[in-house]
Amino acid sequence: MSPLPLLSGMLLLFAHSCGGAGSLSVATGGGQTPPQTQSQLVPEVTDCPSCALARLNEEEDGSKPEVVEAVKRHILNMLHLQVRPNVTHPVPRAALLNAIRKLHVGRVAEDGSVQIEDGGHGRPDAADMVETTEILTFAEAGDSQGAVNFLISKEGGELSLVEQANVWIFLRLAKTNRSRAKVTILLLQQRHGGDGHEESVLLAEKAVDTRRSGWHTFPVSASVQALLKGGGSMLSLKISCPLCANAGATPILVSTSGNQEREQSHRPFLMAVVQQGEGSEPRRRPKRGLECDGKVRACCKRQFYVNFKDIGWSDWIIAPGGYHANYCEGDCPSHVASITGSSLSFHSTVINHYRIRGYAPFQNIKSCCVPTRLRAMSMLYYNEEQKIVKKDIQNMVVEECGCS
Repeated sequence: MSPLPLLSGMLLLFAHSCGGAGSLSVATGGGQTPPQTQSQLVPEVTDCPSCALARLNEEEDGSKPEVVEAVKRHILNMLHLQVRPNVTHPVPRAALLNAIRKLHVGRVAEDGSVQIEDGGHGRPDAADMVETTEILTFAEAGDSQGAVNFLISKEGGELSLVEQANVWIFLRLAKTNRSRAKVTILLLQQRHGGDGHEESVLLAEKAVDTRRSGWHTFPVSASVQALLKGGGSMLSLKISCPLCANAGATPILVSTSGNQEREQSHRPFLMAVVQQGEGSEPRRRPKRGLECDGKVRACCKRQFYVNFKDIGWSDWIIAPGGYHANYCEGDCPSHVASITGSSLSFHSTVINHYRIRGYAPFQNIKSCCVPTRLRAMSMLYYNEEQKIVKKDIQNMVVEECGCS
């Protein structure tokens, strides 16, 4: 059988992969760079996109603002946002830091900054894990005594399964209290009955001792799942503790006075962990790629860091402090193809095999310098509904580059 049909198919595959790398190779992920971004960054048609990026690097002073704008659009695209959120009612800092400490979704440094580890980074079984999103919602005052409302982000509406959801409530004991008694805290959901009247349904109850102040958790996974499945977003709860007054205990709800910082730091909150799609395919460890150091001309990874404070985004991105928008650049001579990376080695090797042997369709094709390994990036941020979301975004940071 003639090899031409196979060669034609491989040629199309090669052209497609090089075209996909034509935009800034910060990370391909699931999004695509808008057409106008490509026209700004790659001013002329080229058969090797990394060559255009190399020219941009030579004119770094003029191209940096355009690259930063491309990075901004890329981040918004990966977070499924049209524009950056406008945070008009941020959660009190004390409440936010307290919740982060309790939930271990990040680490609070001595200077009050929030540090967060990349999702799945350094865990051997990370490739087999299902991608999840963590949604943190703080309580708002309800309509009656002891009532609170949690407005759950619509971000959870498109997600398949609520893995876990818990309400955290702080029980404060009077300093003069010497009681060793136990009190029962009831968590009730306020629902509208068929006749239009409001009814209270018991979700959880917990017996706690009154020896010390502390946080207590109540599972509400089934209620949050049912709420999202039904298209709702408001979870109305009532906290009841009939014996608390006698024991000198007080459940801290929502303070109506904005200057009571201690009360704000103990504000109730709800943490929901929801699945987002199916797990990714297991990743294979590629060969080590090159770092661009000014001396290397071959395909390599160029480090590029964008500080969120410098671009005015630190008001809605809580953590991390910036983004490693690394990209690939450099030459890919025929003898280098498929050596610096192995993710694309099958198709690279076949193309290179026919090119070296002088087959006409492949003689004038240059290899592309593209990402061969990417990693996830965790972000803690306010979404467009001003709810705090922790998301592990797959394929966000370029780790290694290779020739395709």
